[in-house]
This record gives sequence, C-alpha cells and structure tokens, in this order.
Amino acid sequence: MIKSWSRALALLLLVSTVIVAALMAAAWTLLPLDHVALTVHGETFSLADLHGSSAVLFFIAAVAAVLVAFVAALAAVVVGLGLGVLGIAVGVLAAVASLALVAAPFALVLWLLWRGVRSRRTTVIAAP
Repeated sequence: MIKSWSRALALLLLVSTVIVAALMAAAWTLLPLDHVALTVHGETFSLADLHGSSAVLFFIAAVAAVLVAFVAALAAVVVGLGLGVLGIAVGVLAAVASLALVAAPFALVLWLLWRGVRSRRTTVIAAP
C-alpha cells in the first residue's frame, strides 16, 4: 500500500503525465494541424512544420503546461475549500459565542439555585 501522501501525489502526477502525454500524442497524430500556429515574440510557428527535436521539445512543453494547469486548478480548489471551511468555523464560533452570552445569566441563576438547594439537603450525622 502507499506509505505516504508524497508518494501518492507523485504517483498521481506520474499517472496523469502519462495520460496527458498519450492524449496529446493521439491528438497530434489524428487531428489536422495545418491551420494551427503558435506565435512567440513575433515569430510564427506552424505545428504541422515541427519535426525532430523541436517537435519533441514542443510536445514536452505542452505536456508540462497541461500538468501545471492541472496542479494549479487542484491547488485553487483545495484553497477554496479550506477557506470555506474556515469561514464556516468562524461563523459557528460566533453563533456559539453569542448564544453563550445570552445563556450565561440563566446558567448562573440555575447554578446558584442548585447550590442553594443542595446545601439545604445535606444533613450532618453526629458521631456517637
């Protein structure tokens, strides 16, 4: 079984890298790339014209970009859920604190009555 969270995350990242790479390779080979172009610093590259090491480099960069976007989206979801839980906890704490302020006088009166009734019931047994 997986021993730590870091190993589980590394395995998840590896599996997602393989899946993204396979899907992108399938799209690269099956989809027409004649009208797809990328412009970097004023220079236009057509994806159909990429061959050899430039195609491999572009493919690796594209897979890395997809994985970075996936990790960023996952981190945004985790942070959003964490802040939501924190907000709910603060709201519940504020509600409990306000109820405690309202209930404190009643609790004090009940405690004083209980102390008064309890002290009257105690009987002293004299030793012979």
